[in-house]
Amino acid sequence: MNHEIFIETSNVTKFRKATSSLANTEKGKAGMMVVQGSAGRGKTMCAKEWHANNDSVFLRVWGSWTEAAMWRALCFEFCGEKPRSISTSQDLILDEIHRFRRTIIIDEADRLSLKTLDNLRDLHDYTSCPMILIGEENMMTKISSMSRTSSRVVQVVKFSPVTPEDIMLYAMQAASLEVTPEACHRLAELARGSFRLVYGYMLKLEECAKVQGENKIDMATITKLRIGRN
Repeated sequence: MNHEIFIETSNVTKFRKATSSLANTEKGKAGMMVVQGSAGRGKTMCAKEWHANNDSVFLRVWGSWTEAAMWRALCFEFCGEKPRSISTSQDLILDEIHRFRRTIIIDEADRLSLKTLDNLRDLHDYTSCPMILIGEENMMTKISSMSRTSSRVVQVVKFSPVTPEDIMLYAMQAASLEVTPEACHRLAELARGSFRLVYGYMLKLEECAKVQGENKIDMATITKLRIGRN
């Protein structure tokens, strides 16, 4: 199976449209974007693909980070340095942004404290850098408790559950499998919206197809392999 394949799902289309609008934000205007949705729906993969093809900085937050650790890590992504103090990290980040303004992507942003999120808003206000905050379903709810930050959010992209159409396209492009519409609907139900689970299902289906010498997958195959039940 092609593990590097990236398909254009409806969620990806929404993300691209929103980032395009964000990139056109005038300097000095609000330009923050929130991407939210349940785990496994492809938010991180989508953001990483966009990051790889656009001028941006990508940072994935760790749950154990203090605010100082976050600024240190963000500074490293900008210039390869990890200062000990928050103020030095911020100064170096500002120096880099003054040289070349880039979109800032913060993944797992819902792990950050309200204070840290508000300080990121300060960075956005001062530099006019577009900023994308990615988190789970409660991301915008958390931000809404801070009026100064929520007022800067001009785009909210909700990642919806994986669709049968997404599964059919992924199966063909990643594993050269022809999955019937009925089987795609069943896989979508079993995955409960998670593309991550679909990936696991596809590995099993591809293995079965190789053994049988047949690339067509139907409901009988789904039942036989007990997909979603083990």
